[in-house]
Amino acid sequence: MARGRWFSERRADPWHRRAKIEGYPSRAAYKLKHIQRLYSIIRPGDLVVELGAAPGGMLKVVSELVGDDGLAVGVDIKPITLKGENIRTLQIDINDPSAPQEILRTLGDSKCDVLISDASPNLIGVAEVDTLRQLDLVFRCCEIADTVLRDDGNVMLKAFECPELTRIEKPLRLCFIAYRRVTTPPSLRKHSSEVYLLGIGRRRAPIAPLLKSVLE
Repeated sequence: MARGRWFSERRADPWHRRAKIEGYPSRAAYKLKHIQRLYSIIRPGDLVVELGAAPGGMLKVVSELVGDDGLAVGVDIKPITLKGENIRTLQIDINDPSAPQEILRTLGDSKCDVLISDASPNLIGVAEVDTLRQLDLVFRCCEIADTVLRDDGNVMLKAFECPELTRIEKPLRLCFIAYRRVTTPPSLRKHSSEVYLLGIGRRRAPIAPLLKSVLE
């Protein structure tokens, strides 16, 4: 999409306007709100890690959901300016080998209850390439979850609809008590085939080696 058209559509987007009015850094806030209404993956008092958190739309929702007794940790290679008593941010590339340990340190050496990811690669507009890059990110997020997520924890990972997606769903079903593929309302995913993969109640770890075996 041309840059001028993107800015024009962004300004006209009612969700973007609503986010500005309600004080959310991005419209992504409403994607998490939608999924939370359906599945209640985050509870008060939870420790939650968001990968690819900038500019902080989902992260602010997380901070509201976990409350004063919880913690929202946002991780991104870009700076996150969102502030809050129960918000911590970590500026690091999630592909950095040290990222999982840095996240644990930010959590106070505790494992998190929920790991979510709204991370995307730098899209080039070639569907096949963009989709495979997104699958690589799903795999990396699962590698991080293997280190930082507690037993019985939940994950929410962004992916794009593609034939390969069905191949990685089987390992996710094996690793979690419940698994769901969720699409957000069409008005929230204009020009996008994005879906969110939900794993609820991790019962088997590690996850990443199982994913690797079906992606190779």
